[in-house]
Amino acid sequence: MKRAKKYPFLSLQRQRFCLNFENASTAADLPGERDFYRWAWAALKNEYRRADISLILLDEEEARAYNRDYRSKDYATNVLSFALNEGEILPDQFSDELCGDLIICPQVVLKEAAEQGKTAEQHFAHLTMHGTLHLMGYDHIEETEAEEMEALEIRLMQAAGYPNPYQEDEY
Repeated sequence: MKRAKKYPFLSLQRQRFCLNFENASTAADLPGERDFYRWAWAALKNEYRRADISLILLDEEEARAYNRDYRSKDYATNVLSFALNEGEILPDQFSDELCGDLIICPQVVLKEAAEQGKTAEQHFAHLTMHGTLHLMGYDHIEETEAEEMEALEIRLMQAAGYPNPYQEDEY
């Protein structure tokens, strides 16, 4: 005779993370969907019961248009984040759910990685985690917020096996 699961209610508490990935960029040799999933999950882990993130890779002109339309800055940036209910207070039953969009511009990321002496993988990992933290409500406008966010990014990157993204090489 089969036994019932000892704690069936625990299955209701499991985390669920869905990454909707689209590569609409013409850039070559980019990380794959699994890499982006792993990096976003590293930032989310244990913070939300449910998370749905759409991540799209866009070329410079499209990324520039989003940055211009939503931030009034007329240039392509490395990562943009759009939280679904940004700034709204959610009812308690939704407080542990996250929905949002990330836009990453590979051309900008690859250029920055070369300029900063980082590997492309390291910089994509950092910016995916950085953007995910923005979706979670972290920011770097105020100095104290920036310090908190950077410290968390450093811990996340090191836990994933990458060096401190803010450390400057000394020559």
